[in-house]
Amino acid sequence: MRKNREIKMIFILLAVFFTLFLALPMIMVLGQSFTVDGQNGITFSNYAEHVRAVFEDNTLFGVYTNSLMVAVITALAGTLLSYGAALVTARSTVSGKIKSAIESIAFVTNTIPGMVIGLAYLFAFTGTSLQNTFAILIICNIVHFFSTPYLMMKNSLSKMNASWETTAMLMGDNWIKTIMRVVTPNAISTLLEVFSYYFVNAMVTVSAVIFLAGARTMVITTKIKELQYFNKYNEIFVLSLLILLTNLIGRELFRKLAEASRRKENRTNMNKKIKKMNFKKVAAFTLAAAVTVTGVSLTGCGGSSEDQVIIYSNADDEAVEAMKNALDSNGYEGQYMFQTFGTSELGGKLLAEGKDIEADLVTMSTFYTESAQEQNSMFLDLDFDADTIDEFPAYCAPITSQEGTIIVNTEMLEEHDLPMPESLKDLADPVYKGYVSVTDIASSSTAWLLIQALVSEYGQDGAKEVLTGIYENAGDHIEDSGSAPLKKVRAGEVAVGFGLRQQAVADKEDGLPIDFVDPAEGNFSLTESVAVVDKGDKTNEKAMKMAQCIIENGREELQSYYPNALYNGEETDAANQSANPKVFPEKLTVDLLEKHQQLSEECK
Repeated sequence: MRKNREIKMIFILLAVFFTLFLALPMIMVLGQSFTVDGQNGITFSNYAEHVRAVFEDNTLFGVYTNSLMVAVITALAGTLLSYGAALVTARSTVSGKIKSAIESIAFVTNTIPGMVIGLAYLFAFTGTSLQNTFAILIICNIVHFFSTPYLMMKNSLSKMNASWETTAMLMGDNWIKTIMRVVTPNAISTLLEVFSYYFVNAMVTVSAVIFLAGARTMVITTKIKELQYFNKYNEIFVLSLLILLTNLIGRELFRKLAEASRRKENRTNMNKKIKKMNFKKVAAFTLAAAVTVTGVSLTGCGGSSEDQVIIYSNADDEAVEAMKNALDSNGYEGQYMFQTFGTSELGGKLLAEGKDIEADLVTMSTFYTESAQEQNSMFLDLDFDADTIDEFPAYCAPITSQEGTIIVNTEMLEEHDLPMPESLKDLADPVYKGYVSVTDIASSSTAWLLIQALVSEYGQDGAKEVLTGIYENAGDHIEDSGSAPLKKVRAGEVAVGFGLRQQAVADKEDGLPIDFVDPAEGNFSLTESVAVVDKGDKTNEKAMKMAQCIIENGREELQSYYPNALYNGEETDAANQSANPKVFPEKLTVDLLEKHQQLSEECK
């Protein structure tokens, strides 16, 4: 072909453009990992600080090692299963019906979303010995990704000489010996590619395992999902880089091994290679290792951790730290494991798993606790006196009360000549377009405080009209986390947000350009309560004592963050007293939440 420098340069530029476009997200992650809260510039010391913090945190580093173990066992077992299935369909004389069944399974697993598979496994195995184990994560991953490895192996085996088995039988070898001595050596490169495929996908998957991972079996991707809820982006970026580096190293290693294998896949050195690799011993050792490690993983974790109290919570960082401090200072350090979730995620687990849930102790929005008890009768009555101001069910006691309010950045209001809002209805004014941040009720109960106020004041239709205007003004600033709007207001990304009142009060006291406005529609509130799961003979007796410890020894610190008085003898500080406290006229239930979630979706 005739050389054309202009066309060559155009295609080089296109190649560079698309390469940079694909690499840009990871470059951003890498850059963010070098910064502190994305503000103080790129320095190696900051980066080292973030990485060191992750490796020094046993919880964060533990989920990384969990992910490695799950990925390796998934790749090992998945490769063996894919190879076995492909051998049956491509190199055996079994019934055509069996081959068709395997083909159907492969194609069906390829069409089902990972989240659907995860939910199916959640409902199918709740209450069994597989629940909250590494084994169920591994099985789910193998099924989820089975289709592509199976087709890779089948195509590879189908291209091999079809007469090998016949020739071997004429020489006195059976089918198994032929597979081990002849077929497998010629399939090594494909087996390595299948192993690599399973390993990489098991490291990065989240949809299929998000509902299946427990406190002891948390993997890196589900931990990132949890950290995202709390906006802990420094930890997220470092963990993301760990996944990237692990997969890059793994891919390069598998690629080198596959290339070396392909170079050796010829008949002249086949006998030499067979003797060298001794496939019988390798296969026996591999299978034994897979069975052993998978058997150990059935328990999630071994040892003394089985005696620990598992605490599931939807609480914010401040509340979790206060509860941990109360437990640690009263002799329970090392005797519990905290696992945090978003409100909707934990609520879904309570309703779906009931008494079979992994947790021994739960701190959760009271309306979800009540709905879970009504549906599953899953909580024990508390055996200690909770002297609450308002009446609560016998099986739960409140730990926090959170009110919603309008939060503003005073400097941004002045800079953009925006009026100070007085009501939630004001946030629908087009003058605030692009300057508003709110929370999505589908993921956070904080948004319910806003919708309760709108429905209570303006009715269903009026609330729709106002909420539609608020969403239009918010645009891309509709957040998953209850604290995200405050953080955006604090950072100057938006001028106005709706969030938790006590957080805005604290920021204002710290001298930040933050103020708050108690909306004319009212300050509605939600409580979070502690409850002990009734597991019959398996109930952890320490859970009740820890619940009592949190109430009796943690309230002082909790009230410093969440100032509303909940118990007789407590007082709400005058500076933190909201101007328009109100209570929604209907009882707060999951059914009412779903009704308001539907209203919210109609307004988007």
